[in-house]
Amino acid sequence: MEPLAEAGVRPGGHLATALALSGAGYMVTGSVELAAGCFTGAFLIDGDHYLDYLIFERQWRRPSPTTFLRYYFTHRNRLTVLPLHSWELMGFLALLALAWPHPALLGYLLGALLHIVLDILVNGEHILRRPILFYSFVCRASQGFSTARLIVPLIIPSDVGQAPVREFFTWRPPERPQNGQG
Repeated sequence: MEPLAEAGVRPGGHLATALALSGAGYMVTGSVELAAGCFTGAFLIDGDHYLDYLIFERQWRRPSPTTFLRYYFTHRNRLTVLPLHSWELMGFLALLALAWPHPALLGYLLGALLHIVLDILVNGEHILRRPILFYSFVCRASQGFSTARLIVPLIIPSDVGQAPVREFFTWRPPERPQNGQG
């Protein structure tokens, strides 16, 4: 039996976890800076998907958020650069935090770590060819940032992308890998 592949964590899921982490961070520390850092790391880190869309996919003529979401949800991207989703950046920021332990930076690190761990847990088993290595910028670069080399090909249901704003807040339906790949 061919394994089902989940299409991944939706932005709405990351928004919910970012709000929960930010709220918890604020309640525990009373620091607005830490809470803002948590939110930025857990949710706004996904801004690099939009940068990939505009810069590397060369979609600057179609910059609207709904057009981007439709493109992203239907897995049309050829390149997966994602500079903010990287162990290398996390390592650099962790070293910086040792020298400059600012609450916003510590919150960002905590939020980004949560984001990446959720991505690995949800996307890793079914979508990513090499889940932990996928989050290495050097590993993605060694594959030419090729989405085809990094992510299992999926069969996308025809209704995906029809209502991108609503889909932003919902769980993506199961999708099957193409040709039994997984």
